[in-house]
Amino acid sequence: MPLKNKKAAPAKPASGRKAIKIAEPPVRAPHSEAYEAALTAYGEALDLLRKKDFAAALPRFRAVEKQNRNEPELADRARTYATLCERKLAPPAAAPQSVDERYYLAILRGNQGRYDEAAALLDQALSAEPSPRVLYARASIRALQGKTDQAVADLRAAISGEPLLRHQAANDPDYERIRNEAAFIDVIEPSHAGA
Repeated sequence: MPLKNKKAAPAKPASGRKAIKIAEPPVRAPHSEAYEAALTAYGEALDLLRKKDFAAALPRFRAVEKQNRNEPELADRARTYATLCERKLAPPAAAPQSVDERYYLAILRGNQGRYDEAAALLDQALSAEPSPRVLYARASIRALQGKTDQAVADLRAAISGEPLLRHQAANDPDYERIRNEAAFIDVIEPSHAGA
């Protein structure tokens, strides 16, 4: 007797277990033509960005951002790249001219861990106007660099001009690297010969 094609019955779960239905993934509606056009414009702007043509890329990113507020992910990415273009197109910051500008920029560079730049700026500031606060700042940068002798010389000169800096240096974490050096201790707790 020939076998008939029968549809296989679904397998029955093992005793007492319910069968788990696996849901089909939802069908995603195709994007609109406007969205597809925005993606094309975004891609063109990215190509310009890769070529470092920031002036041409910027208005395209801004247009994509403005026209796609209902697509927050695309608008956000366009905004981020537009901001990058603006930064690249901004004129370079002017070089510091005054002692104060050099001092504050040196503090910023020191906080960023860019000690050589900070020291160079403080050297320029000191050549224009020697002052205890600038000497103190350069001493702390040199301490951070581990240059004990230079740090101590600057600190000694700063304290001779402003004695209150001795207490500040004793508690300043910038001096941790050289805190146990005899020369530093002699400046902070001077003997009669080192005072």
